[in-house]
Order: sequence, then structure tokens, then C-alpha cells
Amino acid sequence: MAVIKDRSALTSLLKRMYWIEAEMEQLGTWEARIQLMGDNIEALEKLSHDSDRHWNILQKWLLIADIPIPVTAPPGLPAKIFDFIGMPPQRIFHEIMKYEILARDAYVDILNADSAVIEDLFPEEINRKEFIQDIKGLIKDEEEHRKICAKQSGGLKILNTR
Repeated sequence: MAVIKDRSALTSLLKRMYWIEAEMEQLGTWEARIQLMGDNIEALEKLSHDSDRHWNILQKWLLIADIPIPVTAPPGLPAKIFDFIGMPPQRIFHEIMKYEILARDAYVDILNADSAVIEDLFPEEINRKEFIQDIKGLIKDEEEHRKICAKQSGGLKILNTR
């Protein structure tokens, strides 16, 4: 795993994760809810409520670091990613799980960023410590989400035929 060694890379990743939590995951859980129409709602609500909390945490840190809050998808992210029409519930949760794993791994990358980069972004030690604790909490939540999705998908395995 490559360590994030410059401020712009960490800033870009924080903005992407904000967008994923605030826009993409929310859109995904709402589209899933429409398709499932009552099934598995408790699991979806957990994912949605945590995603709300996550983007608020990320927004707090973007503001503290004086990083503009994205109002459009940051470079490298599609505007819309989920299309659950006609998918069975297991497949929907399998697709959501991929993004939970992506989020978890991105937060691990943020946590493992060079300490000098984190210090540059958050000069006050108290902020750095709280930032690290928040990121550790996000990692824990995303791993829990992965487990929820794995359970709801019933161990569904999708073969990549490309």
C-alpha cells in the first residue's frame, strides 16, 4: 500500500470520501430501498444513517482544514453509480458491499498517510488526535457495513466475465 505523502493527495481523497458518503452512498441506499420495497429495510437504514453521520464527520474536517466542500463530483468519481432495477436483494447488497469495502480501504489509506501531511493539514495536536480517532471510527463502521452487506447478500459471489 502506497503511503499518502503530499497534502493535495490527502485533500483530494478527503473530498472524494465526502462526496461518496454525502451523495453516492445516500443515492445508492435510496435506490436500493425503492427496489426492495420493504425487504431488508433495517439493514439499509443502518447504512444510510451511518453514511449521514460519516459525511458530517468529513465535512467537519474539511472545514477545519479550510478545504472547500465539494458541490459537484470530484475528479475521478462518476455522477451516478447505482442501477438496481430488476436485481434481487442479494445482488443489491453485493453491489453496495463493494463500495463499503472501497470506503473502508480509503479510510485506511487516510489513517496511514504520512504524519507530516496530517500535521500540515491539522497543525493543532488536539485536532490531529481527534481526526485520527474519527478516521478509526469510520474504518470500524465501514467494516461493520461490509459484514451487514455480506450477510444480506447471503454469500453471493459474482463471476467477472470481462
